Amino acid sequence: MTGSTPATLQSYERLLAVEPVLSRIAPLGALVPGLPEKTLFHAGPPFAGPLPAPMRNSALAVILHEGWADTPEAAAKALSSGAVRLSPAQDIGVVTPLAFILGPSVYCLGVSDAKTGAVKYSPLNDGPLPDCLRLGTGRPAGLALLRSLTEGIGADLAANLKPTPLLPVLAKGLAGGDDLHGRVMAAQAEVRGFFGPGLKPESEAYLTQANQFVLNVIMAAAALMIGAGAGVPGSGMVVASAGNGVQHGYKLAGEPDRWIVRPANRPIGGRMPGHAESKPLPAIGDSAVIDALGLGAACLRFAPDLAGLKDHVDAAYFTEAAHDAFIGPHPALPGVKVGLDLTRPRACLGVMLGMVGEKGTEGLIGRGVAPWPE
Repeated sequence: MTGSTPATLQSYERLLAVEPVLSRIAPLGALVPGLPEKTLFHAGPPFAGPLPAPMRNSALAVILHEGWADTPEAAAKALSSGAVRLSPAQDIGVVTPLAFILGPSVYCLGVSDAKTGAVKYSPLNDGPLPDCLRLGTGRPAGLALLRSLTEGIGADLAANLKPTPLLPVLAKGLAGGDDLHGRVMAAQAEVRGFFGPGLKPESEAYLTQANQFVLNVIMAAAALMIGAGAGVPGSGMVVASAGNGVQHGYKLAGEPDRWIVRPANRPIGGRMPGHAESKPLPAIGDSAVIDALGLGAACLRFAPDLAGLKDHVDAAYFTEAAHDAFIGPHPALPGVKVGLDLTRPRACLGVMLGMVGEKGTEGLIGRGVAPWPE
């Protein structure tokens, strides 16, 4: 902890005090009352120019989902005219993965602090590859799954949810070979225990198919934990972090309402078959909060399945030096340091990400680490 200021250490202590609990599932509009009309919520800081193709595809899909247009052409007109607006999800306490965009009817999960009641939200996972909307292709099958969540599965999950402490889930994930961002298999094994025995068959099938359901839970827990450090004057701990496919933005605890924005870097890593020449979109997604907590790219040494990244990224990511930028240990997460302090000397710093093809047609093209924007 040497090197962080007293104010930053105060934010770190607040982070350590959080006891995240998966506590609620409901439509976004019920969880966050008073949403502005005809507004969609996206990952990252506000857009300063045109949307990248994957974000535009997702926005059009959700406009159709919300019933704000009847055809893709009408949806495109509503977006281009400003009849439908876009706003950063983290500004209303929501974290959304990759290119997934949400409106008021989208079902979300809530993670709350058992001590204070503070809460952060994330949309329910939008299903498996290749159709999921978070990959920015806008595929009809992805829209159909989103509708199934809104039309019944979401309410069934909500009715059967068992409030679940999440620090033990994170610890089990790390012990089972997860970095808790690029690999979540061990933590995912805990998901069925989040719900009682009365789930309908279609809900059971959804949980089986949505094999990264837990990732959205981890995102909300990470956002809650780092966000607890906000509001300490002079604190330099990062309390929000995300990319929008063009820019990477973050917020500091001492100024939690101000986005600090830099050009986003493209993820560096291996490509999937057939995508050797495909270009990944620059860093995208609010899942960067996971890495700002101290998981993800800083925990690659816990995840043998991700060892292939050694051929692409600095070897320091696979050593304890990957946590140089973080303030101190977390008693519930052995071996992990938490709380990102950008003033600390560091060997490496990045965000573990799925690579989304920038054309909006390729979907997932690989996995890698997006270097922190300097």
